[in-house]
Amino acid sequence: MLGRLLKTAGAALLIATAGVGAASAQNYDGSGLVKFGAFAQGMFLNVDQTLPVTASESPSGFTGGFSAGYDLTFHRHLLIGVEVDGSFGDARETVGFTDYGHDFMATIRGRLGFYAHPGLLLYGTAGVGFLGFEAHQPALGFKSAETAVGFVGGAGIEYDWSPHFLVFTEYLYGNFGDVSFALPQGSFAPQDHSADMDAHMIRVGIKFKVGHDYAHDTYLHPEDYRRYEPLK
Repeated sequence: MLGRLLKTAGAALLIATAGVGAASAQNYDGSGLVKFGAFAQGMFLNVDQTLPVTASESPSGFTGGFSAGYDLTFHRHLLIGVEVDGSFGDARETVGFTDYGHDFMATIRGRLGFYAHPGLLLYGTAGVGFLGFEAHQPALGFKSAETAVGFVGGAGIEYDWSPHFLVFTEYLYGNFGDVSFALPQGSFAPQDHSADMDAHMIRVGIKFKVGHDYAHDTYLHPEDYRRYEPLK
């Protein structure tokens, strides 16, 4: 399952990269930027357990994380890119007789955006998410660490605070489907568990730019803008 999803994600990223290359060869405006930064995040999980008993709860918590990505701007107003991120924190709740706790979240996502006006980017994003969680029964002390894999998508806003850094906010939704695992029971047979999980994430953060943002120059100083032509 994990291998198939990773292969699919890799293929999608290769296709996206090829598409960007073809488009940028004719329409590239000179703005290829590495962006990296940190964010604060509100994490809201939904856990609907069906085994060993039927129960539902919504763990929530405050987490933080880091992100890095690469963006290309073309046709002056459009952006396409790829981003990876990881967040760590704690969102814990008892569901039935089992305690579920979020340990980490990591995503690999593509981004497609539009500059609504100078320095203000609106974008959508989608990709693969990895939800790390821990399940245990407090009365017995037995634990199981698991990683769920699923779809992550959402939307966000970036605002250029200066030529060198920007602030952003985004909402992400993660659907991890039905997760099955066995929780150890000491000398007894492991107990089967099954739960449907999804997540809602609200982020606010800052990113730094590595490189010169020529597209930003286009807006601020159009009279000085020079289009970069491909070498012949």
